[in-house]
Amino acid sequence: MKWLNENLEGAVGALLLAAIVILITIQVIMRYVFQNALSWSEELTLWTFIWFIWVGIAYAFKERKHVKVTFFQDLLPEKMKKYLEVIIDIAIVAFLLTMTYQSYKLITLPYVLSQKSVVLNLPIAIMYASAPVGSLLSVFRIVQFYVVNRTKVSSPVEV
Repeated sequence: MKWLNENLEGAVGALLLAAIVILITIQVIMRYVFQNALSWSEELTLWTFIWFIWVGIAYAFKERKHVKVTFFQDLLPEKMKKYLEVIIDIAIVAFLLTMTYQSYKLITLPYVLSQKSVVLNLPIAIMYASAPVGSLLSVFRIVQFYVVNRTKVSSPVEV
């Protein structure tokens, strides 16, 4: 369980990135060496990339590595900076929970549930599911940060 907590996003992200590289490499070889492009690899690469993005968002929240513009935050005293970061995280959690709810509503619409992808003929809801899954995982990592580190506040990546 500890391994999963520490490595879930990194492992899944690495697998997805490896799949993207392999798919693109195969497609380039097929197109330019064998003069015969694969019809399915581009769509599968797109789906894999979308899932990779959402897993990467959660990973960045876990590592507290999202880029932050700290111009106004730097003008505040240290104590106020901590409060501002908490307020910003609450706003982010609210946004992500709204995203989860709205994505779920979209995915469960009858016309979305019956929709299939053009080439792979897979349910389009699989691709759409990346948004609520990634959002919930991000919310979990933000809340986990505050549960584990009640007094610490991360140092932002400055722009």
